[in-house]
Amino acid sequence: MSQIVARDSVCADHLVYAWPYQVGSSVEVSCGQDEVAVMCPAWAVGANLGPGRHTWTSPDPTRPTAIYFVLTGPVEVAFDMITQFPMPGSGLMTMVRAEGSVLVRVADPAMLVAQFVGLPFDRVNEGLMRSVSSSVERMLGKLLPRKVALAGTVAAVADPSTWPALVEELTQYNPAVGAVHGVAFVRFKQLTIHGGDHNGWQQPGSSGSISSSNVQGVVSGELNASNESTEKGAAPSSPALVPPAAPASPALPAGTRVLVALADGLFHSAVVRQALQGYYELDVGDTGETVWVPMGQVAPQV
Repeated sequence: MSQIVARDSVCADHLVYAWPYQVGSSVEVSCGQDEVAVMCPAWAVGANLGPGRHTWTSPDPTRPTAIYFVLTGPVEVAFDMITQFPMPGSGLMTMVRAEGSVLVRVADPAMLVAQFVGLPFDRVNEGLMRSVSSSVERMLGKLLPRKVALAGTVAAVADPSTWPALVEELTQYNPAVGAVHGVAFVRFKQLTIHGGDHNGWQQPGSSGSISSSNVQGVVSGELNASNESTEKGAAPSSPALVPPAAPASPALPAGTRVLVALADGLFHSAVVRQALQGYYELDVGDTGETVWVPMGQVAPQV
């Protein structure tokens, strides 16, 4: 009698559940609704078995077979991002925290499994979930400081009335673009943003969070096979910045390669994104961070 293999009920909400035991040359595989079993004989991606019960025979009984049960329906992934940066013009440190959750689904089970087949079973789902949350957090860490800096107030992102439009904008960027290939962003389920400074966290306007009921119909495109990724969140350059005097020379244009002195006391190579009120927004090459620094800390790289 052949062995029967199915997802463990304890792992019913896992995006990917890896069957942890050896299977014989012939096996009965049972898949639930919104689920695909990816068969991997000899550590190579093979057949995809959909909902229902299947009899599967290995093409090479002398070598091991791995089985991955992949959910194809939406799965919720939580995120929690905190960043701080100096406010252009005043130099005061500003903090932003964004937390909530997104819904994602597996668009291509075979592509997804091909990236980790053979890795330890107990880390597969944890790693996938973390890749999604990290992608969302990196995008938030890039976009929110820029909006605050351009508006001159943290209320530009921390006021709940701004969140529906912000969700629409974030969705267009595809927050899961930096996650593993094969995972597609569906929509935000919850989003709450707080602003603060050295005195603590404040919530301008009314409190609350935006949920799925506020963002019906917000759906992004699926993840493609590009290598595009988002940057890390903006980081402070110094905890005690003093607003600089107006620069004696014209601001460097966007795209200029420069050297910048950061809080670690070292000079870093960076690229100018924009100039605003005596500050530069820079992409720091060796750290992957986006930072706002006074123009006096920046010199052209020769």
